[in-house]
Amino acid sequence: MRTHSLLRALSIRKIVGSVPNSVDSIHCDSREVIENSLFVCIKGYTVDGHCYIDAAIEKGATIIIVEEMPEEVEGSVCYVQVNNSVKALAHLASTFYGHPSSKLSIIGVTGTNGKTTVSTIINNILRQEGYKTGLCGTIEIDINGKKLPSKNTTNDSLTLQRVLHDMVENGVTDVVLEVSSHGLLQGRLSGVDFQTGVFTNLTRDHLDYHGTMENYKNVKGLLFSQLGQDFTKQKMAVLNADDEASTYYEQITGANVITYGIKNDADLKANNIQYKMDHTLFRLNTPNGTYDVVSPLVGEFNVYNLLAAIAALSDKLSIPTIIKSIKNIHPPIGRMQKLVDQDPCTIIVDYAHTEDAIKKVLHHLKMFYKRKIISVIGTGGNRDKGKRPRMGEVATEHSDYVIFTTNNPLDEPLDEITNGLAEGAVHDQYECIGDRRMAIYRAVQLAGEGDVVLIAGKGHDKFQIIGNNSIPFYDSEVAVSAWVQYHQLHKKSSSSIITKTR
Repeated sequence: MRTHSLLRALSIRKIVGSVPNSVDSIHCDSREVIENSLFVCIKGYTVDGHCYIDAAIEKGATIIIVEEMPEEVEGSVCYVQVNNSVKALAHLASTFYGHPSSKLSIIGVTGTNGKTTVSTIINNILRQEGYKTGLCGTIEIDINGKKLPSKNTTNDSLTLQRVLHDMVENGVTDVVLEVSSHGLLQGRLSGVDFQTGVFTNLTRDHLDYHGTMENYKNVKGLLFSQLGQDFTKQKMAVLNADDEASTYYEQITGANVITYGIKNDADLKANNIQYKMDHTLFRLNTPNGTYDVVSPLVGEFNVYNLLAAIAALSDKLSIPTIIKSIKNIHPPIGRMQKLVDQDPCTIIVDYAHTEDAIKKVLHHLKMFYKRKIISVIGTGGNRDKGKRPRMGEVATEHSDYVIFTTNNPLDEPLDEITNGLAEGAVHDQYECIGDRRMAIYRAVQLAGEGDVVLIAGKGHDKFQIIGNNSIPFYDSEVAVSAWVQYHQLHKKSSSSIITKTR
């Protein structure tokens, strides 16, 4: 691609060296650089791309995008200095791949909890109705049925724009993106043209990064403040009427607003909710009528997720069509995933990793399981330590027994993590086991007939990060292994595994 067209997308501070006529590729990882390419230096948590300029040049980079100009420059290379290389990468990638988001109808879903479930519901319903869809999120990238692994909730802008380009090439028309606060603040989503923004909820998380809840709220708002700036097509903001942050988001967006909720007045409101062990029923009130909804998803949190998805789809599909498709949806992997059903105990894996999510999952379980609830609760190392006692409090308040453990401890001592969780305990029916595998085995070992074991925190995630190493670790597989061992010790059959651990 001609470099003039590429660099025109940037706010440039300084250029050193001659600008080549064209480049064949863009990279932000020096290991992937090829001849006649452009390399963008990104400052990450642990790695600074500026340290790999020489390596990129050796592999053939002819343009280097920097925030800090090196003291010594290579005469045959062009250096372009910008204020923010992450945002520069986003605009470069969008331009290089032909602004793919402008050729797609994109729904962005943000919030502390529920992003993956809402995104999955939207994608599933659209596909049922014949749309060619794409999905980018925490669990996977899905290009009209072709599954690819996903590294982050919101991928780096180069990966994202390449994926959006591939979606266009494969005939995709509608895309759902999970939008993280990190991705918004770092500018990874600059250059993405959203048609609709969806807000699920705002509860404490990521304060190690954002500092305060006010900052966290404001960053989430970037998705909505950018909607409505394009007057060529009308945008839509879908807001949770039961979350006070929605008032702020409604004030800052120029898009049409549609609200949903259970408690407060909303455009789409659920009432007469009936919670069952394996499904949920509710009455949906809309400006155009009232409808009965039957969903295979369980819990109040999933009523909110369904309402958000219905609202997001309401400009594409009729409400009766959406409700008909809801009957056939399935929850994402690792979300209230029942591995074993009452043989002799029930084992459930869920992604809940915040105070609010843990409380809601346990509240739902207590409605249907009258014997003991044994919870395995872990949190990450080198992250927001202030949320640990709060997680410990809700876990012990709503469980009969809790095992505090770790979830990606990084390089923090395991006992510091588990002790931080235990600080909030409201009773003494708990223990601390830093090794997550041992914690899961212990929970299954303690479970009696009719008890429930909740393993919270990882859900779909298949790795435990210890130090700088990602070690294969899948809660579902570990839990089933522990259950099989339990049966062998008690000479029972192993015929009640009801969910494959993919």
